Amino acid sequence: MRKSLLVLSVTGFATFVTGCATQNIGEGLEKLPPTSAGQVEPEIIVDNEDPSFFSKGPWVDSTATPGFYGKNYRVIAAGAGDSSAVWNLETIKPYDVFVRWSAYTNRASNAKYSVYYIDDSGKSAVDVVTVDQRLNGGDWVKLGTYLMSSLQGRVELSDAANGYVVADAVRFVPVDTRSLSADSDQDGMTDAFETKYGLNVNDPSDALGDLDGDGITNLEEQDLQTDPTSRDTDGDGMDDGYEVTYGLNPNVDDASLDLDGDGYTNIDEYYAASDPNDVNSLPGAGPLISWSAPTRRADGSVLDPSEIDHYEIRYFPAYSSEALTIDDSSGYFEMVGANVGVSSHTPGYLGDGYHPIPPGDGTVFARWSFFELTPSTPYGVEVRWTSDFNRSKRVTYRVQFTGNAGDTSVASSPIDQTISGGQWVEVAQFTPTDPSAQVELPSQPDGYVIADAVRLIPNSEPIINTVTVPGSKQTVRLEEDLSGGQWTFQVRAVDQNGAASAFSEPLTVNFP
Repeated sequence: MRKSLLVLSVTGFATFVTGCATQNIGEGLEKLPPTSAGQVEPEIIVDNEDPSFFSKGPWVDSTATPGFYGKNYRVIAAGAGDSSAVWNLETIKPYDVFVRWSAYTNRASNAKYSVYYIDDSGKSAVDVVTVDQRLNGGDWVKLGTYLMSSLQGRVELSDAANGYVVADAVRFVPVDTRSLSADSDQDGMTDAFETKYGLNVNDPSDALGDLDGDGITNLEEQDLQTDPTSRDTDGDGMDDGYEVTYGLNPNVDDASLDLDGDGYTNIDEYYAASDPNDVNSLPGAGPLISWSAPTRRADGSVLDPSEIDHYEIRYFPAYSSEALTIDDSSGYFEMVGANVGVSSHTPGYLGDGYHPIPPGDGTVFARWSFFELTPSTPYGVEVRWTSDFNRSKRVTYRVQFTGNAGDTSVASSPIDQTISGGQWVEVAQFTPTDPSAQVELPSQPDGYVIADAVRLIPNSEPIINTVTVPGSKQTVRLEEDLSGGQWTFQVRAVDQNGAASAFSEPLTVNFP
């Protein structure tokens, strides 16, 4: 049975998606920059009144809300996507593409512009960019930079939204291709790429750096067209480094696919650190654990995420040192097979007395039932009796419990109750995977068997399990399906030199 997501520590973060996917534009919108001096090609603005603009569906002209370009704009209520507005561009050149609208509270927060362009392989492609038309009215908002063709190049706006959609104008600003290829420090990364992502155009060493700590160098991020400031460019939940290592696409959401056909999705394999290309490499059955990267080592020095070599996750059952005791006067004690009265004839008993079971064939027995055990905790079984000459010398206690192999029984070695009365004696050990267990004491043919008290002593030394996870990851699914009960989890980071952060504060979780 798979456990639900277990989060050790999660911090807020923003995901920016690029490529042929949906990009949410919020604060920090890229506004139209000033036109550069000496630009040869003029910019092109296609307004809703121009011949190269056309619309399908019940769009209406309006001037009600200011901020539009030209004489007016067209607007339509939210629909199912059957209506659209199209701005055509008749050229074949790279352009920065900007759009504008008039903002109001009834506008769509998810207006979708589809940019039809030519990708790096020369094939037709579509980039869907989602904008919030409640904000930034009257501004030119950049959708991206695209190679536009006379046959294909256009921008289309759909009415499939959650509010009124405004179709006003689209601005195409030619891009100086010379500036796109300039590389001042000759590190293989263009100045445009370095400037866009905050790298240094005069520092060649940053090409081999890993700005986002995803296991891919900044130079490789440029070649892959991924975002060097985001561990997960396509926002599908899998780090770019993992996707590249195993042949997945870091620019496309392929989390729900099953690359090797083993019945587990790529995202399942990612969480488990298994191989999505190998049908024999399967995710574990344990809980999914996620954490945030620590910012300091144990010595107090700053720890950058790019310096982390691996994480160490340790987990263990949450032990209780308190003994569980059931006397024969408790409601959790019972006699099975016959009524046996209570006696206090021989001293050394706990509580008010004991139950002397007459000699027999074992069909009559005493039972102590425990229901508050900590699963996966080793327990010692201690018992006591009162000694006398007529006691059995081959008394056997048996423990019934659920263990790793299912229903299990552990029996003690034969015990001589003619001696050692009035004290606690350990007779067995067991490790349950369930909160309940029963201790039984059957009759014996050679003498009386004394049923007094039983107590279970938990082993206070936990067995600590450790998992190592690459530094590029912050999630893992444990291989083992943890048994029910309380488990404690901690995580720490270790850098390339072996220096570690302190373990996180213990997080204790109760599994059913």
